[in-house]
Amino acid sequence: MEIAKPIVNLGISQWSTMAEDWERESPRLRAAVTEALAAAPWGGGPEGAAFKAAHFRGDGPNQMLTQCAHLTKEITDAGDRMRKTIDNTLRTHAATYQDMSGLTREI
Repeated sequence: MEIAKPIVNLGISQWSTMAEDWERESPRLRAAVTEALAAAPWGGGPEGAAFKAAHFRGDGPNQMLTQCAHLTKEITDAGDRMRKTIDNTLRTHAATYQDMSGLTREI
């Protein structure tokens, strides 16, 4: 197996660009959801109260917003983690190859 470093770099660069775009957009979208929830569009009647209770069960939307923020960070950091992993793999491969280059094979 061979790792083509230029191809890996291109893929990681594309990932990083996508992640940075998402990191910029995500707070605006989370704020829009928070604002919509604060407007309490379900109303104040018994049906609205039942909907709100079901909707917020298990901290539903708030948990989703928290997970979104956490996942955004993980997505953004994944490119750097992948780049380090690939670099470590290539260094290990090169060191192993160097260590083995002095060996002779007996048949």
